[in-house]
Amino acid sequence: MAAAAALALGVAAAAGASPARVSSVKCRELTPALIPFAALEASYRKLTGLAPNTRLAKTQPQRYGICGTTRYAFALLVVAQGVKLTYRQQVAQQDHSPIWVQNAKGMWVDEGLDNLCKLAPAALIDLWKVGVKCK
Repeated sequence: MAAAAALALGVAAAAGASPARVSSVKCRELTPALIPFAALEASYRKLTGLAPNTRLAKTQPQRYGICGTTRYAFALLVVAQGVKLTYRQQVAQQDHSPIWVQNAKGMWVDEGLDNLCKLAPAALIDLWKVGVKCK
């Protein structure tokens, strides 16, 4: 599980692109205890095609924040150790990003593994201290 988080961070850091999100919006960190894991898990199951009874695990670190009126979560979900996946589920899990964004409809969206600095405002990524420094 920790390896999955490290992989996500490593790929994100390697991309090295500049932030695509608005940088003038005020960001603040929220307590990770407020992360709506049930909503993230529902989105993750839809993305990966996992059944409701498939055991999931959460990796560390976990972060939560808000920029303007948009909420962001940093939480990498993976299947629990020992769970067997189909090929399609394995691929879908690899495409999962640790960054979740709450869209205008209130749904939590995982935008896919990419440069973390493109998925959330640089100010928030910097507040989270997840091993990536956005320029």
